[in-house]
Amino acid sequence: MSDTETPAEAKPPAKAPMPVWWRVLFGVAGLLLLLLSLPVGAWFLLPRLELAHLAADRASTMLGRPVTIESLRITPGERLGVVLRGVKLANIEGGTRDDMLRLDALSAELDLMALLHGTPVLREARVEGLSVLLERNAAREANWHFGPAREAGPAGSPAHRRQIPLFDAIRIAGSEVIFRTTGGLILPTRLETASLTAGDENAPILLQATGTYNGVPITLEGPLGSIAALREAGSPFGLDLSAMAGETSLTLIGSSTDPLNFDAVQGRLELRAPSPATLLALGGAGMEGVPDIAIELAGTLDRQGDVWRMTTLEGQADGAPFTGSLLRFTEGPRGEPDALAMDLAFTKLDLNRLLRAGGHGQEGEADLPLAVFTAPDPLIELRMSANELLYDALHAREARLVASLVPGEVRVETLSMQAFGARISATGRLEADEDDLQVAADVTMTEGDLEALRRAFGIRELPISGRIEGRLAVTGRGRSLNAAARGAHVSAVLAMSGGSIAREVIEMTTTDLRALFRTARGRVRLSCMIAVLDMRAGVGEVAPMRLRSANGMISGMASFDLNRQRLDLIIGSHRQTTGSFALDIPIRVSGSFADPDILPAQWSTAGRARLSAGDQTVPLPPALRDYARRSPCFFAGGR
Repeated sequence: MSDTETPAEAKPPAKAPMPVWWRVLFGVAGLLLLLLSLPVGAWFLLPRLELAHLAADRASTMLGRPVTIESLRITPGERLGVVLRGVKLANIEGGTRDDMLRLDALSAELDLMALLHGTPVLREARVEGLSVLLERNAAREANWHFGPAREAGPAGSPAHRRQIPLFDAIRIAGSEVIFRTTGGLILPTRLETASLTAGDENAPILLQATGTYNGVPITLEGPLGSIAALREAGSPFGLDLSAMAGETSLTLIGSSTDPLNFDAVQGRLELRAPSPATLLALGGAGMEGVPDIAIELAGTLDRQGDVWRMTTLEGQADGAPFTGSLLRFTEGPRGEPDALAMDLAFTKLDLNRLLRAGGHGQEGEADLPLAVFTAPDPLIELRMSANELLYDALHAREARLVASLVPGEVRVETLSMQAFGARISATGRLEADEDDLQVAADVTMTEGDLEALRRAFGIRELPISGRIEGRLAVTGRGRSLNAAARGAHVSAVLAMSGGSIAREVIEMTTTDLRALFRTARGRVRLSCMIAVLDMRAGVGEVAPMRLRSANGMISGMASFDLNRQRLDLIIGSHRQTTGSFALDIPIRVSGSFADPDILPAQWSTAGRARLSAGDQTVPLPPALRDYARRSPCFFAGGR
């Protein structure tokens, strides 16, 4: 985890050692064995002896950190009574408080005969007022790691698991575990009551706990594996747990071969949340900008070391089903961010509803917020698909997104969809630019249907039909997708190979004298078409625009305003490409998209000069210029 963690990115530590109070208990048990070797007279004097100093010294040696104990009293008998009070375990250097652990009181009854055989057996243990702080200092040293004590091996090693005491019941009250992130966020778990009970060493351990996490009331219960399985290293230990926070539930049915570290876990995980509010509250985040929708998720959980993985995912978001092949969380090495990878597939993804429910948009318009982070934690890799995608006026099918969140940038490796009668694919990036965000994308359109595109943009019926393709370079600035789109700079090349055009348009633009005596019928096949577009904030021009057929070549220029839905187009034929009956008088089309005026026109001096200059002067990015030159209608000469 990085040193710049944010509240939404906080997480508990990956691996905790054997619980500290167990280590202290083992030390006390060793002390008792030592006392049992004393003369009988000393044994009867035992209840009057204050053993706190002796136990504190032994615990300090075991943990490699100062331990203080106000009082330790032992009452002999068939069941040895042990009462600890005022226990404190020092924190690491640079910690935010002096003590990592504070314990008001611990009382326990141990089986004397079992202790004589070297195996502590707790008949009853009660813990009150336990406070444990888990944190790292500025050097990222974890306070839950202990020096000399770690030489015996990790908490899940066979040596440690064999030391786990047998017990009938362990009860905890009025206690807390506090995790403090590197960024300073406090994640407190409050245990009002908690208990672990077992009928015998082969019976399931029953867990019951009530309390709060981050101030949210929560209950945890379920049957666990047996004490015998817990003490046997490598043996699967059952973890059938259910956590409830209001109407939000999380259920795990599985097992672990390293239960002390909650590692090597496998099982079925199910989440049901009628609203994300509780989940966000548990994570320390607010609801601002988050849609109030129901979430259900189920899948196979597998944790191995630093990697948490869910596979064969299925669930619903706002009633829309989704599946997934992967949800993987990898805990970063020391000083490095974590990593989250997701691969999800939706049948229908209605971003309009989700974004509007989250307050993103105005006057009914959905708007996707944009953000980048200098040091994101976790890093994110996202693969997502949707059979149907809704966003603002966009209604797409077969949508697919591959994107990643990295330091200072959002990278879009692939964005593809079927929309507006065309197949659209894009790559792009989002990055910080001074006080704003900059979006840059390269877009490719294939298999486009001109008629479907016309209907999508509200343009009147066109005399041209056929398949169209294109390349676009887009840049924009803004804190949301709509804001960046409204002010975007778009350079584009649109091209056709084949298609057809109404014969009357050809004769109108060439002003064929035969059109004075008859009405042109039918269509003329096009050999090619090219149009070069440059637009800023919805206002731009198309220059040149060129069509070639067996009857001649037509060129033109246009200006347009998408905001006002208006255009001004002048087209005319190339004299050297038309027949002897052609007068070659240009036509002007101007007015609204839906109902423009069509009148004879004249080429201006500037217009003729621009056409005669050839297409090599068009201000295009190099990739688009190379694409334009592939068209047979690309024209390097003059008119």
